[in-house]
Amino acid sequence: MAATKRRGLRPGNTQTVMGIMFARLYTLRNQLLHGCATWNSNVNRSQISQGTEIMGQVVSIVIHLMMNDYQRVWGAACYPVVE
Repeated sequence: MAATKRRGLRPGNTQTVMGIMFARLYTLRNQLLHGCATWNSNVNRSQISQGTEIMGQVVSIVIHLMMNDYQRVWGAACYPVVE
């Protein structure tokens, strides 16, 4: 691991840690969606399990934060409503 990343992983540097974590989750997502980890294969099973646990926690926290700060403008929806 590069020295810069090691320094970023010190306690209290939440932004760097979360950035690294989300980058790795994005890589895992790409592997799943683009066929590098297929149904019934043994590839990436422990990473998928760990990623699922992390996302289960993170999504709940994000929803909680957004519900508690409902007056904030969180940006435009990525996908418009289709009528």
